[in-house]
Amino acid sequence: MVYNFYEVFLIFFFWGFAGWLVECIDMRIEAGEFQNRGFLHMPFCPIYGVGMAAGAVALSGLKDSYVGLFVFGVIFCSVVEYIVGGILERLFHSKWWDYSHMRFNIKGRVCLRNAVLFGFGAIVVFRFAQPVVEHVISRIPMEMKIAITVIFSIVFVIDLAASARRAWTYRKKQQGDEPMLLFKAHR
Repeated sequence: MVYNFYEVFLIFFFWGFAGWLVECIDMRIEAGEFQNRGFLHMPFCPIYGVGMAAGAVALSGLKDSYVGLFVFGVIFCSVVEYIVGGILERLFHSKWWDYSHMRFNIKGRVCLRNAVLFGFGAIVVFRFAQPVVEHVISRIPMEMKIAITVIFSIVFVIDLAASARRAWTYRKKQQGDEPMLLFKAHR
């Protein structure tokens, strides 16, 4: 599928929400409590949206290769998670996740277990789920795609500003050199 801007945006939007939902369910199971696992106030994890939108565009030739999808999932998702974790730590002096208690981790930002899960997740998502998402998106009228993009973009920018303000407030409260962990990590 060749995507226009609005289709890429809708992929970003759908998978950002789906990623947030998966994170919340996972933490409900592991920690026994609800945790808003995103940076934003709204139910949305941009890291999932960006990864899936980039993957959808970049993987057009790999969608039939299980090995290619697995390798992409392991490498791309781990690199994105590591970089985003580092950026959040530097900007806000806080950690949104911490895998330092898990074996084979790098600075607590990524770990081998999650890298392997990302690999298998890429196979499942890009081979089976993403084609369904693409089909649904292709059936949405262009006027509605534009309206969704405009409305969500406005809400996203407002939430991003409010969330950044909240994170800066946490940073100001933080004392010492170690980044503050914002979420419990029971993984």
